[in-house]
Amino acid sequence: MVDQTIVQNKFPAVQDNQLIEACYSMTLNEKRLLLLGISKINALDNFAHKPMRFEVTAKEWQQQFNDDSPWRTLKRTADKLLPRQLIFDPKVSTVIKKVNWFDSVYYFVDEGFISVQFSDSVKGRLYGLHRNFTQLEMLAISELNSIHAVRLYELLKQYLPDHKRKISLESFRFAMDCVDKHKTTKKLKAQVLNPALKQVNEKSDIFCTVTDVKEGRSITGFFFSIRQQEQKQLF
Repeated sequence: MVDQTIVQNKFPAVQDNQLIEACYSMTLNEKRLLLLGISKINALDNFAHKPMRFEVTAKEWQQQFNDDSPWRTLKRTADKLLPRQLIFDPKVSTVIKKVNWFDSVYYFVDEGFISVQFSDSVKGRLYGLHRNFTQLEMLAISELNSIHAVRLYELLKQYLPDHKRKISLESFRFAMDCVDKHKTTKKLKAQVLNPALKQVNEKSDIFCTVTDVKEGRSITGFFFSIRQQEQKQLF
């Protein structure tokens, strides 16, 4: 079990980039639990022949996310996240692939912590079987308070070394789980893109500007300019 005196997690969450590009429905707290768990995984460990597990205490959750009801939130979040699936971007393969994030969750009520095991399908993308990885700062994740802001942060932090990213409207909707939501691009920008970008710029370690990509008068995608900014003091 993890130390009950643990302080706010400052370690990055490292993900295979295909996980970042995947589509899935998830609440903010579910995403927070997922990334907190990923940040606890030691990528140098050999998980080939053993389960990949992490533990989170209620105290740790409260310190990380300033939650007044940490155990209740932690339990409810794990309950909802257990059956969640992710769908890999169909552009990567002609086969549509769906997998579960987790295999199991154990609730240690008296001790106030949970133990979570990643599925084998996800495990391989968290400890080094794949080459392209992105580090996400948990201090920034703690400050972002919408799922769209967290997802946008992932999508842009991935391209920080290039200082730019061009993404099609179709791919943006897929990654943000908005394929069938906010039908017009105007609504998508007003309700998803612009609020998320504002949070990323104000509360994370990167700063981005966005311009529309057009064919004629139609918006077909977005072009982001990305730069590093000094990490805010979040604790």
